[in-house]
Amino acid sequence: MNWLEYLLATAMLRWLRLVFSVLPIRRDRVVLASARHAQLEGNLRHLHDAMHRARPDLDYVLLLEPYSYRFFGKLVYLLRLTRGMYYLCTSRLFIVDNAYFPIHIAQHRRETTVVQVWHAAGALKRFGFATNLLPRQPERRFLHQHYDYVIASSEATRHAYADALRTPIDRVVALGSPRTDHLLDDVQVATSRRRLLDRHPNLEGRRVVLYAPTFRGRGQRKRAAPGLDAERLRTILPDEYALVLKAHPNLHRGPSSRLGYDAIVDPATEINDVLAISDILVTDYSSVVFDWALLRRPLVLLVADLSDYEADPGLFLDYHTDMIGTQVIDTEGAATAIVGADFDLSGYDAFIERHLGSARGDASERFVERFLGDLGRRSDRLRANVSQE
Repeated sequence: MNWLEYLLATAMLRWLRLVFSVLPIRRDRVVLASARHAQLEGNLRHLHDAMHRARPDLDYVLLLEPYSYRFFGKLVYLLRLTRGMYYLCTSRLFIVDNAYFPIHIAQHRRETTVVQVWHAAGALKRFGFATNLLPRQPERRFLHQHYDYVIASSEATRHAYADALRTPIDRVVALGSPRTDHLLDDVQVATSRRRLLDRHPNLEGRRVVLYAPTFRGRGQRKRAAPGLDAERLRTILPDEYALVLKAHPNLHRGPSSRLGYDAIVDPATEINDVLAISDILVTDYSSVVFDWALLRRPLVLLVADLSDYEADPGLFLDYHTDMIGTQVIDTEGAATAIVGADFDLSGYDAFIERHLGSARGDASERFVERFLGDLGRRSDRLRANVSQE
């Protein structure tokens, strides 16, 4: 977003806020909003399902409207934000999993609670205002403010989330990461595994090596990770191994070459579903390592550009002392680690306890208990009336 786009969008949305703020608030309305994906996924999906189970009487609204860097896409996105501002001004609970422009440009109404459930578990790569290089203007002016609560995955990650999302530490609540609930439910893991194997029957009965790196750069300059030569790795691995690619969903273009892979999973597929079919994960600086740790399966970290990544965006963890897994710097190293199968999993329990807390598979239910309660019922309306007096 450039300065002209920022000023025009801000002026329009602030005017709309004044108009919409005269409307009554629907005290039974819960909004789940994201500018990341066009479909419900991750933390928002698991919260949506849990809230529906606990409170089917509430009115749930989904605002799933990805941001586009193209001119026409920006115009469409601006129109969608008009709808976003309307719901922000007329809803009791507003849940987001990333930056959401209408929230940041002006303080919302006192009766509305805005909760940030950041889309990634744990705190691995730096994000928001905790990156070594701060966001550029005008994003630096408005990003990540006006959250009433931020949900962290553990007590140890609260300070990282407070810094990254510009939220007072007492408003960062360690309720756990809803997206991890799925991985702690054997039935759901088995269901995901069966679904993925039905899509990719050539993986049945083989040891699946999943390559799922994060991206490099930011904004329009996002690019695929360097380093892994899939063709070379495929020639080294025995036939009993299957090499699978899951590109990051935020990349407009995936890796330059897809040769060598036995299967390529749609980037829009939820990563935790893909983990269910995987025996070994190869990644780099992706927060998926926290989800993966819950499965207690081998991890290979391809980190040839570690010093560059430590500089920008930066890491919350020291890869030399704090990380699990086997670290390698090239394809041959990855192949040696995979075929050698000499993996040390002894540090997983302590790693999970620190970064995911006492993950029990009920993070979604804890959120529901904390924020839904008697939402929309008479006692909630009475409290709201008292707070306005």
